[in-house]
Amino acid sequence: MIQWRYDRMTWPEMKASIARKPQPVVAVPIGAVEDHGPHTPLSTDNDILEGVLAACGGRAAGDLLVLPTIPFGLDEHHMDFPGVIAVDIETTLAYLSQVAISVARHGFTHILIVNGHGSNHSICDLAARKCVLATGVVCASTTVNAAVDPSLVADVLNAERKGGPGSVGHACEYETSMMLHLHPDRVQMDKAYRDIGQRKLKYFNWDYPEPSAYAWQDWWSRFSKEGICGDAGAATAEFGKRMFDVTVERFVELVREFQTIEIKPRVDHH
Repeated sequence: MIQWRYDRMTWPEMKASIARKPQPVVAVPIGAVEDHGPHTPLSTDNDILEGVLAACGGRAAGDLLVLPTIPFGLDEHHMDFPGVIAVDIETTLAYLSQVAISVARHGFTHILIVNGHGSNHSICDLAARKCVLATGVVCASTTVNAAVDPSLVADVLNAERKGGPGSVGHACEYETSMMLHLHPDRVQMDKAYRDIGQRKLKYFNWDYPEPSAYAWQDWWSRFSKEGICGDAGAATAEFGKRMFDVTVERFVELVREFQTIEIKPRVDHH
């Protein structure tokens, strides 16, 4: 079996992996420890991220190496709920970018920062840019959690969810379904329900697929009773498996497409 966990390789194995052609893409996952309603654990973002990437690593046949998940991210806005771990913007950006830059320093040329928590989104983008500017490699940010960004699986998500408008946001139909598939023992469905407390305005909407013209994040406790935004009660293990399978299939395709991006020389026009 080909080893897909970056940190479980020996250094000679790592050296051989760096020399491989085509070279594997390296995934740098970052998640969060935060409230996910009364029905799913604080580990939900990390659980989904790790579950999907493990399946992708196994399926990618050497084309993907996965680092251990950075478990904490930008979460101060969730601190009204007990147990949340919050790291500030500057620290999260510095830590994440240094991890990606370290990978590049060893000779890896294609790095994906894989985000599992919505509020890390802009930080992941900036960390990827810092890595590119510091090293010249190809580094991008993406996600495998459709509650963060549904782009990878939007067609299936929107066609097959049962909760209707507002059902997908946080600790929602999607995330609860994914947890029912991955870790059903960690889900308390008797405590899952629909809470659509987030605003829907003409130019701002949190749910998918409708776009929002601006980004805004309030203190979580000001619009969510118990940390749910969406329809957790509509979640099923069957929908979770469907979303999981589609995500794994498409993310492996994404990795192999990303692998082909050519690093062209810079041109100084001064």
